[in-house]
Amino acid sequence: MFEMLWSLVEIQEREKRVRGDSVPRLSDVRRVPVRYHRVLPLSVVKRYRCVVLGASRNALTVGIIECDNSALLDFLQVLTGTTVFPVLVEPKLMSLLIKRLERSQHIRYRSRQAYYALQLPAQVRLILDFRGRVRERSY
Repeated sequence: MFEMLWSLVEIQEREKRVRGDSVPRLSDVRRVPVRYHRVLPLSVVKRYRCVVLGASRNALTVGIIECDNSALLDFLQVLTGTTVFPVLVEPKLMSLLIKRLERSQHIRYRSRQAYYALQLPAQVRLILDFRGRVRERSY
């Protein structure tokens, strides 16, 4: 009962923040910090045009482009399991942040593939060495 009342209070406070001009604006964000790249799936970031810009113990600072979307904030809170603190980001800047985030994740994916390809010959040698040892023991 107490938890339900507490969550209602949180929702009401968030709606007050979102409706009013009390939602802070960020205009000097250049990049999404690397540690927050994978907090939200890229598909969610692209669809809802929001990015995680920071975090504290029990809250995430999420950049959004529209301040009247309380359903988005509820969705993000359920998805992440933490309280969401919204900040407004200009639409052009949000597009730039999302492009940079996509590029960064693409580069990471490609570098992981390259690393795997470099490791493959060593793994193949280990397998061949193991097969050779097994054959030697069977004779």
